[in-house]
Amino acid sequence: MWGHGSQYRKGPDSLKGTQPTAMLRLPCFCCAPACKHNIDHPRARPLKDFRTLQTHYKRKHGIKPYMCRKCGKAFAVKGDWRTHEKNCGKIWYCLCGSDFKHKRSLKDHIKAFGYGHGAFGIDCSQEEDEAASEVEHDGESSI
Repeated sequence: MWGHGSQYRKGPDSLKGTQPTAMLRLPCFCCAPACKHNIDHPRARPLKDFRTLQTHYKRKHGIKPYMCRKCGKAFAVKGDWRTHEKNCGKIWYCLCGSDFKHKRSLKDHIKAFGYGHGAFGIDCSQEEDEAASEVEHDGESSI
């Protein structure tokens, strides 16, 4: 309701959740006994907040109701499933001839090797941010 007048604005705190920030920032431990985020683990690593703990538990220990229609891989978090299904089966190519299963891997490759490396192919040109990364590493724009 930010755009509908000042009577709806409660300041920056209105954008945050209903829980107090002190509750959100408490380190949290997983309840699964063999998990490295469990408090009884010899080198326990707490998760930063409750939301992260919820997502961790779903991904690592929960049921996985979302299934990719292309490859059959199961996911516990709907956002992970959507992202996977959108990119499942795509291959990302570099100008040098290397191919990658993940767009992030291609971007890391381009960043590591620099000049003479860039995104190539139909799949990469469809992404908006791919053009921005090409300009970033080449230093010139084709517009």
